[in-house]
Amino acid sequence: MSKKFFRNAGLAAVAAASLSAAAYAADAPKPADILFETPHIKSVPAGTDLVYKFERKPSNPKLLGDGYSDDIKLKVESDGEPGKKNVRLELYTGDRAREPQEITNMDGNPLLIVYLDNAVAHFRMLAGGDPSYLKGAFKKGLADDAKITPVKIDYKGQSVDGFRVSLAPYANDPAKSKMNGYEVSTFSIALSDKIPGYFAKMASEYTNSDKNAPTLEETTTLVGVGDVK
Repeated sequence: MSKKFFRNAGLAAVAAASLSAAAYAADAPKPADILFETPHIKSVPAGTDLVYKFERKPSNPKLLGDGYSDDIKLKVESDGEPGKKNVRLELYTGDRAREPQEITNMDGNPLLIVYLDNAVAHFRMLAGGDPSYLKGAFKKGLADDAKITPVKIDYKGQSVDGFRVSLAPYANDPAKSKMNGYEVSTFSIALSDKIPGYFAKMASEYTNSDKNAPTLEETTTLVGVGDVK
C-alpha cells in the first residue's frame, strides 16, 4: 500500500478522534447538575468500599500546621429505597478520626459535601470572613461561574472519559479586598460516570496574590485513580 494511503488513514483517525472529543465536550452537563442532581452511587453494589486518600500540603508548616495523608472511606452497606443506598462515612483514622456517619437512602455521593465544607472552612481559616457569606459565595460560583471541561482519567490502568469542574469563587467577589490575598484560590473536581461513586479527584489550591504568603494544597483522590489530563 502507498505512503499516501497511510497518511490519509492517519489524518482520518486524527479527525475522528477530534470529532469524538468535540462531541463529548458538546455533551458536557451543567456543573450544578452533575454535582448535585446526579445519582452518583445508585449503581454502586452493596458491600462496596470506596477509599479516598486525603493529602494536605502546606507551604509553611510552622504557620499552617503540618501536612499529612489520611483515608476517607465510604462504605455502601446495603440497598435502601429504590435507587437509593444506605452508607457509612468514615472520616480519617487514628487521632484525626471523626464519628462515623450512617446515612440512609442516599443516591448522591456524600463525599461532595465533605469536600465543599472543607473548602469553605479552610478558606476561612486563611482569608477570614463570615462562614455563611463564604458558603453563599461558593454556591453562587458553582451555579454561575464554574467551568466544565472534558478530561481523561487514569483509573486502574485504563483511561476513561470524564469532566473537570473548576472555579475561583472569590476572585471577583465584592469583598475580595478583605480576603488577605486568598481570593485567587481555585477549586476543582474531576469525575466520571465510569468510576464508582463518580468522584475521581477533588483539589483545593489556596494560593495568594502575594508570592511571599503561605499557600496550602489539599487533594482527595479515589484509590485507583492516577493522572487526570
